[in-house]
Amino acid sequence: MLLFSCESKHPLAEKLCNCYTQLHRAQEEQEQLFWTDSCNVLYIEILKELENQESEQLKFQKAYSRCQ
Repeated sequence: MLLFSCESKHPLAEKLCNCYTQLHRAQEEQEQLFWTDSCNVLYIEILKELENQESEQLKFQKAYSRCQ
């Protein structure tokens, strides 16, 4: 059980989830726009980074889906 919970984490997924957490906390429109753009750019960068790493893509997607 402990190994499963450790495997369900992925540093890039956590980074993206933290970005979206900041977006949901933002109260002013300008701040919301900033975090929306930042999270979208981060997501694209992550996808590009993992483009040729199928097993890492799967780990990322699983971890990301858990924090949504």
